[in-house]
Amino acid sequence: MKIRYIATLLLLAVGAVSCKDWLDVYPKSEITSNKVFENEDGFYSALAGLYIKMADDELYGFDLTCGYIDMMGGAVFTGGGAYLTYYANNFYADPSYAGIVAPLQFPAFNHTRGQIRTERTDNRYEIIWTKIYNIITNTNLLLDELNKVDGGMFEAGIKELLTGEALAVRAYLHLDLVRLFQPPYLSEQGKTAKRIPYMETLDALKFVPSSTTDEILDKVDADLAHAAEIMKDNDPISSGKSYHTLMFSTNRQYKMNYYAVKLLQARSFLYRGKDKAAYDAAMEVIDAAQGAGIHFITEAERSRVDSYGTPVDRSCPQENLFALLTDELSENSIDAVKINGSSKRLGMYGRLASNKWLSATSGLIPEAFFSSASDIRINLWKRTVYPSGMVGKYIRESSDAEDIALYPKQAVTLLKLGEAYLIAAEAAISAVSPGEGQRILNLLQAERRGGIYPSADEEGLRKEILLEYRRETLSDGQLFYAYKRRNEPQLTTLYQTPDYTYYFTMDDNKYTPDIPDKEYNSGRTY
Repeated sequence: MKIRYIATLLLLAVGAVSCKDWLDVYPKSEITSNKVFENEDGFYSALAGLYIKMADDELYGFDLTCGYIDMMGGAVFTGGGAYLTYYANNFYADPSYAGIVAPLQFPAFNHTRGQIRTERTDNRYEIIWTKIYNIITNTNLLLDELNKVDGGMFEAGIKELLTGEALAVRAYLHLDLVRLFQPPYLSEQGKTAKRIPYMETLDALKFVPSSTTDEILDKVDADLAHAAEIMKDNDPISSGKSYHTLMFSTNRQYKMNYYAVKLLQARSFLYRGKDKAAYDAAMEVIDAAQGAGIHFITEAERSRVDSYGTPVDRSCPQENLFALLTDELSENSIDAVKINGSSKRLGMYGRLASNKWLSATSGLIPEAFFSSASDIRINLWKRTVYPSGMVGKYIRESSDAEDIALYPKQAVTLLKLGEAYLIAAEAAISAVSPGEGQRILNLLQAERRGGIYPSADEEGLRKEILLEYRRETLSDGQLFYAYKRRNEPQLTTLYQTPDYTYYFTMDDNKYTPDIPDKEYNSGRTY
């Protein structure tokens, strides 16, 4: 990759700075990172800095979870959506409509080089691209330093955890780059297209060519296999070990722990159609979850409410395998709710899903979010204060001191127990049997107190699992990737279009945003 765009993001430390600040220092000459890594605290700060950067609200702190990526998956109601969808479906190739469809940010509307493109959406993807590769470069720096340091600097097992977490972060980010910027895996070019590079070295002066999807995912899977191997017997969450260093003995669900690595493996395997491997990895997570302190929210936990009567654990933190701490999550979610005029986060037309679909109302077209009014996710995730009906999964309704004391830490979900069930259920259909897929899906649905899907019919199961992605991963940013992974020809919307379709017509191009212009113009072609 050209030094102008990626090498300059090699953020090296210059002196004693905080774990957040050290990532923001650009090298001006032959500066080295020795000062940061001269003691073990520097390595801990470097790892913590990766998580802080991932929690940026233009990445996983909002846009790549409950913001733009949920809009792309059709999980978010969009004002004016009827005529905007109509124009997007029928005049996709006509640039004269770019200004009309631009606010929605959907790749289905205004991406693919040579089609409808706008400065606003180009800028959004340039930010995502640049910031993700920023973190990857810093991850590689940490791995490079870990490779050089004597393990005797650390308590036994710590170097393995540091290395495993860094490898898992690098894998997580590259997998998402593939899922976003590469064509759908099941499309004609899905396995062979070369649009993004896999960055694993610090040779910043050398252009790193783009790789095929399979080449990148081979390296993702290798990173995760190595991480799992060295973490299993050292991570407190899987081994029962304890350490003097609090960073590795507490709150493992806010780090890339061993079971988060296994679920990420399952996600990657399912993406490639390696269903048996996906099933096995997901089932390891499911079978071990209770013993690792990870469980579906209980009735007693749902009954703990704030002064507004809203469950304080509405985001289900006890279900997280990996979540990122961010103090701005509630504020960003509130700013994404359109009341009058534009929402601050999502623009003029964007707002979080409306009451009509956060319900079990019968007869809705498209099909309602939830099939049963008893589904606990309706009351947990639907906002009940003004403006009621919007998605409130990450919103703290009260600023009163007594309520603040009840709320858990603000953390956005990146890997969760429910996804393990969805992956295992879908993978089981071909890897084991449709009956096993139905059994696992029904276990999840029983926990959610929703409708129980009654059939082991393969086609029906796959459709129901996609509907369950819409329910279970609301505000997690996984719905778009589920549609794209299957290369679904239609992506369901939450509003009626003038031609009564209720969906976006999709194809390979519409699922695949452009890489930034500056990368394309500097030699990264496709």
